[in-house]
Formats: sequence, C-alpha cells, structure tokens
Amino acid sequence: MRVRQGNVRDWPFIYSLGKIGIPESISPWRKQPMAVTLKYREEFLRGFWTWIEQSESKAFIVEESEQDEDTNARPIGYLVLHGSSREELTGITQGWIMDIVVLPEWRGKGAGKVLLKAAEDYCREHEIPYLGLAVSSHNLKAIRLYEKFGFAEERKLLVKNVE
Repeated sequence: MRVRQGNVRDWPFIYSLGKIGIPESISPWRKQPMAVTLKYREEFLRGFWTWIEQSESKAFIVEESEQDEDTNARPIGYLVLHGSSREELTGITQGWIMDIVVLPEWRGKGAGKVLLKAAEDYCREHEIPYLGLAVSSHNLKAIRLYEKFGFAEERKLLVKNVE
C-alpha cells in the first residue's frame, strides 16, 4: 500500500466511498431512516471537495500497491485532514480528521493505519501539535484502531432523545 495526497481527480472516488461508511458510523441514538441519512450525506459530500479546497485541508488517498506514481494504482481509502482547526476550549491549533473511510474489503489490512500515519506525518511536518477526530462510541473496530495508533479519549459527547 502507498499513500499520496489527493487532488480533484480523486473526487469521484471520495464521493462514492464517502457514502459507504455511514451505516457503521451513525449512532444508534439517532432514530432516522437510513434513506434520509444517506440523502443528507450525499448533500454534504456534494460540497465536500469545495470545502476541502477553500479550507486548505488535505485529502490523502491510500492505494492498493506501491507501483510507480505514473501507474494508475487502485484507490482503496481516503482521509481528509483539516490542518488548521482550533480546539474549542483552548484555541490551540490542531489537525482534525474530518473523514476517514476504507473500502470494506480492505478494512483490517492496514489501510487505515497508513492514512493515519500520513495525517500524523503532515501534522509533524507543519508543526501542528495535536491530531484529533470524532468517532461514534458504538464503532468499536474504529476505536480500537485509533487507540492502538495512540489516540486517547479526551471528552465525551452526550446525546439525549427528548421526543
């Protein structure tokens, strides 16, 4: 596997893959038909590349092989990093992983680790002291990956259904 910075040519891949990870990512607390959730996600993704460019965020693409850069290796996952996010309590600049998705058949094979390493390396190179992300508490596989990679729980997001 190899990772590279993404560009606008990767947009169709990001758009299509960005819809796949939703069922595992949404909280069971959010009682909404999956069709409504997916429609919202599609609307969000339509403007995502524009946001990436305007916010000067970075997209990283992991590909299945370490072929020459001129060869079209198949993309298998992506990560979007916002490198100038501000932590809400301290105002400290941090990198924030906006989205990370790997094709289902490639999960558990190291693609997520390669993407996380790329984000971490970017933060080090640009002297960004922290790297954060949010994950649904029921997504145990993702949580285990993040914890193995050195992420630690900092806060809890609590939700109450008031209907």
